Amino acid sequence: MSRVKRQQLGKMFETVPAEKAVTTPERRPDRIGKRAALFQIPEAAKKQLAFLAIEQDTTQQALLTEALNMLFSKYEKPPIA
Repeated sequence: MSRVKRQQLGKMFETVPAEKAVTTPERRPDRIGKRAALFQIPEAAKKQLAFLAIEQDTTQQALLTEALNMLFSKYEKPPIA
């Protein structure tokens, strides 16, 4: 094996200096101030939501935000989602 090849292979195992290591990932600007809320739904409901998003030319996120705000309004809470 050539000396150059050995040097290239050796560089594969070098560690990143602490000052260059990223400790926390950067947050997307559109997600600042928001939290994930996960829940289980039937497979058929998930597919229907996906198709509805395509039909309405929007995202599943937008549809679920609209649904959550409608739920808040039903119970006389401000639509803050």
